[in-house]
Amino acid sequence: MIAISFLKHPLFLFSIIGSFLFLLDSWSVTDRQEINVTSAQQQRLATLWETQTGFTVTPEQLDSLIANWVEEEILYQEALRLGLDEQDSIVRRRLVQKLGFIAESESSESIETSTLQTFYRDNISNYTLPERYTFRQLYFRAEAEANNALLEVNGVEDTNDLGESSMLNSEYAYLSKLEINATFGAGFSDQITNIALDSWQGPFLSGFGFHLIQLIAVHREEITPFQSVQDQVFMDYERHQEQNARSDFIKDLTDKYAVTIEPK
Repeated sequence: MIAISFLKHPLFLFSIIGSFLFLLDSWSVTDRQEINVTSAQQQRLATLWETQTGFTVTPEQLDSLIANWVEEEILYQEALRLGLDEQDSIVRRRLVQKLGFIAESESSESIETSTLQTFYRDNISNYTLPERYTFRQLYFRAEAEANNALLEVNGVEDTNDLGESSMLNSEYAYLSKLEINATFGAGFSDQITNIALDSWQGPFLSGFGFHLIQLIAVHREEITPFQSVQDQVFMDYERHQEQNARSDFIKDLTDKYAVTIEPK
C-alpha cells in the first residue's frame, strides 16, 4: 500500500515527467542539423564585402559577417523544415528564376569572330535598316482648313505660316513605317509613303487631325556592316545561346517527370 501511495505522490510524478522531458531534449540535441561554415563560404563573404565596400575585410568584420550568415542559414533551414516555402508564389518564382540563370550560364564560352559573323549572316534581317522616309508636314484641326492651305502651299517658299501650331515637328527624317505610325497613329504610314516626291499632298488624317505632307526622300533598305554592329551581334549571340541552353535544360528535366493534367 505504501508503494502504491508513493507512486501516486505528486513529487514522484513530476520527477518522472521531468526525466522524460530531459531524455527527449537530449535526443533532439543529438539530432541537430549541422551548419558548416567552410573556408570557401568565408572567402565568398569576404569577397562580397570587398566588392560592395571597396575595402579589405577586417577579422572583426569577417566574424560579424559569418555570424550573420549563420543566423540567416538557421532561419532558412528552419523555414524549410516548417514548409514555409510551399505554396509561396514569390519563393516559387525566385527559385525558378535562379534555376533558369544556372541553366543559361551553361552556355558561357569564348566566342570567335567567325562564329559571330556566321550568326550575323544567318540573322541579317536583324541588322538591316528598313525603308525609311524623310518628309515635312503641316497640321490642321479641320479638314476644310487643310484643303484651303493645299491650294496655295505648293507656290509658297515659307510654308510655316500656313499650318497650325502643335507638338509635332515640321520635318521628320529617316523614319520607318513603324516609327511613323508610332508618332502619328496606326495606319498613317500607309497614306503617305507612296505619294509623289516633293509636292505637297493631302489632307491625310492622323490621330491628331489633318496633315499636308511633302515627301522629300525615300531611303531604301540598308544592311549595316558587321564591323558597325559587332558588339550588338555579340550580345544577340550570347542571348541566343542562353535561350538554347535554357530550352535544352528544361527539355532534359521534363523527360524525368511524368506530367498528368486532371480534366477540368
